[in-house]
Amino acid sequence: MSLVDGLLAMLGAIESDALAVHDERCISVRNRNADCLRCAEACTSGAITYRDNDLHVEPDNCIGCGSCATACPTCAIEIKKPSDEELTAAVKRSIVATKGHPAIACETALRAAGEEPDAGRLVEVPCLGRVDESLLVGVAAYKAFDVTLVCGACEECPHAPGGALMREVAASASNMLRAFGSTMPVTVTDAFPAHVQTPGGAGAAGDGVSRRDFLHAAKDTTKQAASAAVSQELAAHLGQQEPVPAAYRKVGQDGTLSHFVPSRRVRLYNYLQHVGQPVADEVDSRVIGAVSIDAEACSSCRMCAVFCPTAAIRKLDEDGVFGIVHRPSACMQCRLCERICPESAITVSSTVPIKQFMGKEAVCYAMEKPVWKPNKPSSMYDKLHATLGEDLEMCMF
Repeated sequence: MSLVDGLLAMLGAIESDALAVHDERCISVRNRNADCLRCAEACTSGAITYRDNDLHVEPDNCIGCGSCATACPTCAIEIKKPSDEELTAAVKRSIVATKGHPAIACETALRAAGEEPDAGRLVEVPCLGRVDESLLVGVAAYKAFDVTLVCGACEECPHAPGGALMREVAASASNMLRAFGSTMPVTVTDAFPAHVQTPGGAGAAGDGVSRRDFLHAAKDTTKQAASAAVSQELAAHLGQQEPVPAAYRKVGQDGTLSHFVPSRRVRLYNYLQHVGQPVADEVDSRVIGAVSIDAEACSSCRMCAVFCPTAAIRKLDEDGVFGIVHRPSACMQCRLCERICPESAITVSSTVPIKQFMGKEAVCYAMEKPVWKPNKPSSMYDKLHATLGEDLEMCMF
């Protein structure tokens, strides 16, 4: 079974009450030359593994921790229980209960604790790999003083990949917060803060809610979630579009595949606007990237624009200018363009100039249109391209 066939089988197999899958977003499905296996690398339960050059899926092993959803750069996998909105609502309750000092803990840390922390003060997740940048930046946007991530001993935990991912997310979120003038610390520790401890055990606060029931109760407060505050103006700025029904997932008139920007990205930018104004010249993060193209190596095929999942790279062919336009604010660092470029002319950086990061600046790469040159490997393509133009690209995919 090929990698892409394995991924399609996997995406279908893990669809459940806990997870939603969008196969058209998976970069390995969009292009067979992609080699992304971040979901398998982040899986904490053995539900998705890659061994012996084959992808193996064991749906019954899935614990719904959401680490695969955090690792997936294009949100091809989304967690539903709890959803981002429900988890945000739970964090907001923790902010209120702790007077600005929320804490999120994994099940391993809770099992290791001698006393059960107060459920009203603590947010519990199966694994801290569930936490993404938008959640942590959201904590700062809600004016919390700090946030504590209580992680069990990862070296002894079967969910160790999730712990490693969480630390990458924490560093990425901290970088973005500092770039926007926030001094809110994101602390990773194996000890529960004193303000979430309750001597009488769970429920001692008098609300009658056990810590096991607390997270599930968050679904009743979905309407309070932060996503409700996302402005339509920001969504339009990032190019967010409604999901494309399966029957209409076709190549567009410009020869590119369908585009989308997940709500998690829109929510992140909305939170950053509430955190403050940029104070740095550039931002280094795990989730937003800047594309560079070596003009001398580039063959002007524009396959990067054909397959880009978010339209961070778009075709440009107007006013006599032929090339592409790159918007880092929509780039998710999936690195598909980098991987599939036939000339290895593309590199993706995690460091983005602040104006490009905020979407106030795009980068234009002017190119020469492919022309027919006999006796070259690309001669057939160049000849047809000169004759058919964009129609050639449409018939190829």
